[in-house]
Amino acid sequence: MGAGGLKSRIRKVLDPVASLAVRLKIPPDAITVAGLALSAGAGWAFWAGRFGTAGGFLVLAGVCDMVDGATARAGGRASASGAFLDSTLDRYSEVVALAGAFLYYLLRPAGPDASAAVALFLAVSGSILVSYAKARAEAVGATCDVGIAERPERMVLLIVGAFLGPARFRWAAWLLAVLSHATAIHRLGHVLRKLGS
Repeated sequence: MGAGGLKSRIRKVLDPVASLAVRLKIPPDAITVAGLALSAGAGWAFWAGRFGTAGGFLVLAGVCDMVDGATARAGGRASASGAFLDSTLDRYSEVVALAGAFLYYLLRPAGPDASAAVALFLAVSGSILVSYAKARAEAVGATCDVGIAERPERMVLLIVGAFLGPARFRWAAWLLAVLSHATAIHRLGHVLRKLGS
């Protein structure tokens, strides 16, 4: 199935949920904030060593992340301020979840796992740089949708790693770190080529 077909199927699932949210008069911004709260719950669960619970919180946060924009469009409430809030809180959501996992590996009773903590630090910085590269590119008039680790891919990797538990999550963290920085570097080169042409 191509990307277009997958997006179409996802939209078919989201549209009824968005329509229900509109009928219930739930503001899209409230759904966005709920997603952040759920991500904070995931961060707490990671910190507490409850990785399966963290994965569940992240799944719910992902649903909010998909539904808020659909709700705004369905209710005719799409706006620049809403898009800005959504994008900014997405960054906070990712950071707070990864920060919880970082604290778990740093402060766990069995002793710190320095390798996992370093991987999570790199994953956080990489995720921020991926988003920053796109924002700066658009600010100077260039498009920048390239790379293999955009937010949806990063969230899927984070969720799968969480459900695999602490022992295997460290490998997901390293993969997340490598792919996010690879994406940021890819975007850097892509934009420089575009602006240099």
